[in-house]
Amino acid sequence: MVATVHELRPRPAPLAGFLRVGHTGQNQLAALQAAGRFPYRRVVFDAAYLSTQTELLRLLRSSGCEIVLDPNFGEMATVGRYQGSIGKLPWANPDRPWEVTDFGPGRNANLAKLMAEYAVAHGVNVVLAPSHLIEAANDPWRTVDHRLCERLRRELDGMGGKSIAIDYQLITAARVLKDEEQRRQLISGIEGLPIQNVWVRVSGFGATATGAGTRQFIESIQQLHNIKRPLVGDHVGGLSSIAALAFGAIAGISHGIAQKESFDSYGWKHPRGPGGGGSRRIYIPELDRHFTEEQLIAIFNTRGGRSKFACNDTRCCSDIDEMIENSNSHFINQRSRQIENLSKVQESRRVDHFLLNHVDPAVRSARLGARLKISDDQVKEVIEKARGRLIRMRDTLDDLRATHDSESRSMSLAFRGGGGSISAILGH
Repeated sequence: MVATVHELRPRPAPLAGFLRVGHTGQNQLAALQAAGRFPYRRVVFDAAYLSTQTELLRLLRSSGCEIVLDPNFGEMATVGRYQGSIGKLPWANPDRPWEVTDFGPGRNANLAKLMAEYAVAHGVNVVLAPSHLIEAANDPWRTVDHRLCERLRRELDGMGGKSIAIDYQLITAARVLKDEEQRRQLISGIEGLPIQNVWVRVSGFGATATGAGTRQFIESIQQLHNIKRPLVGDHVGGLSSIAALAFGAIAGISHGIAQKESFDSYGWKHPRGPGGGGSRRIYIPELDRHFTEEQLIAIFNTRGGRSKFACNDTRCCSDIDEMIENSNSHFINQRSRQIENLSKVQESRRVDHFLLNHVDPAVRSARLGARLKISDDQVKEVIEKARGRLIRMRDTLDDLRATHDSESRSMSLAFRGGGGSISAILGH
């Protein structure tokens, strides 16, 4: 009798999606969770808004989600963000932005303790290390950030938070990251910190990145693999972020609900002007961009537009009205499924799968959209620009496939949810 030999393929290393709650939308997310329709297992709360979101935190924590706390410390050193809700946090300076000189020997040493107390009280699984925007490799904030990270670890351990992990935030500019010497200095010392993962937030990169910008991000981030920590792309989205996952540059992405899909340090450096709430934005994955409700209706009122670009995922939207009315739910469903689709593919095949099953269909859809006889000239122009961007992205990433180092990949992210320390705020 001849034995049958079954060759077992190793399970693909999973990719991770972190959803940033932001300052609004918690009620809708709570409703999705209660209905069993919340697709994310990793969630990031901004400390600045958490006081009004504890019920959502309780629901997600009890369901086993990984809860990450962003202390919003980097914003506190910028003229554009230190006030408002951020300025009311215990570790903020409401009078002016923090400066490097505020953190000399023995000065403000209690801030890490205040963050640790807050994290333990809310029963989170992870805290993002307090760090700042670094726009030069010799920026003195680097030393301050490393010391704060080490002190935060000691404070957490001392007050019963040993199970709470710390992830380091590396916040910088694209021009710094792509420069070999500056990049080397930028990451010096991070490997020795008491951290699990490194989150990389790059000013100038995000959901609307060009093919060239996406390639530059992938090639630059690949050089961070020698930190020997899993990497998360923070404030990223769209096909540019999925590309970074496919090429192995990062192992996870973090984004908001149709927002926080890119980062521009300009807003941190300049005081906010008067503003108001923006109009509803609906995501069309086939074009890799968001549209206003008026723009979407102009597309749907065109022959062929509705059949091609209305959500046909019955697990997501039952009809066009639901796609528009529940635009946030539609977005997080579509983004999570992009990550899930790629995560199921073996690492060695992810680039080919991404180009064939994500980028090529988007190019075909954009070409079809550009041929629609849309009456609104502005909408036609938007689709034409999307078409050009997607074609250039495909060509650039196809060339990168032939030259990139497929052996250099970010380490995989461990899941850290499913429980945690007792929470004084949540009562369990």
